[in-house]
Amino acid sequence: MPLVLSAEEILNKAFRKTNKVQIIDRNALYKKKKTIIAKTESFSDTIVSSLEQYVKNFPSINNLPPFYQELIDIKISVGQLKKALGAVDWARKTCQMIYSKQSKSLRKSRKIDFLLSKQQEIYGRISSVIKQIDKELVVIIDAQKIMKKFPDISDIPTVVIAGYPNVGKSSLLRCLSSAKPKIAQYPFTTKEISVGHIERKERHITNRYQIIDTPGLLDRPISKKNDIERQAVAALTHLADIIIFVIDPTETCGYTLIDQMHLLSQVKKMFIDSYFIIVENKADFKKTGSKYLKVSCESGEGIEILIEKIYSNF
Repeated sequence: MPLVLSAEEILNKAFRKTNKVQIIDRNALYKKKKTIIAKTESFSDTIVSSLEQYVKNFPSINNLPPFYQELIDIKISVGQLKKALGAVDWARKTCQMIYSKQSKSLRKSRKIDFLLSKQQEIYGRISSVIKQIDKELVVIIDAQKIMKKFPDISDIPTVVIAGYPNVGKSSLLRCLSSAKPKIAQYPFTTKEISVGHIERKERHITNRYQIIDTPGLLDRPISKKNDIERQAVAALTHLADIIIFVIDPTETCGYTLIDQMHLLSQVKKMFIDSYFIIVENKADFKKTGSKYLKVSCESGEGIEILIEKIYSNF
């Protein structure tokens, strides 16, 4: 993505380039005329080419994978971003038209005062157009900063880890893969999608699998989920081949086992076509009599079994 500048920065850039323009001609009149025309053209070209690069080189939202489209909508708003890009393209066309219409009169006249007056008129009108889209430029600048932090998702077999906050999803990702997610004992430590990978060599082939840690989900309707939770739902919807649902039987996560089981039931209803692996974490502290796989990220109990279970279902 190109570096997007604010309205003031675009104008400053254009004027800096304009100030460097100087035409050499033996005839003093023609030298002044050609310099004025060249400076005006340089100013217009710098503005138009900059705006063109912003629109042309910005990723096509409609061509992005659905997961990224939804992530943009959660964090930025697809509608707002498309509107901002449309405004920038309008400004490009308008600035181009302003110069095109006035350039003929510049070339025809031999009066320096008229040329200078026309030059200032063009500078003023183009500057006014650029200032009109300053808010839209800021939207694109902010969108760039956010999109550059998006996780790098590969088109390979994918496991998505889900569950309530603080049940040990990030710890599990760290145990299963090379990823090093932030871990702390308070809800919604994970506010972004984290990605790790595991590899398995079979004969001469190395198979690579993607494991994604998601922000914690709460047991409430989609319409009431916050933006952090919506990222988890997006990952489950668009990326998951296998869903590992993590349960904390110790309830030290701050949520009762009944609540966790109810959330599991709701998630299963939402993703009826997905394969689920349900694990009880923190097995070094407490185990229930359930049929679910018991794991501990502290002792390593059950981790190898879980990895084999992942492999066997791809």
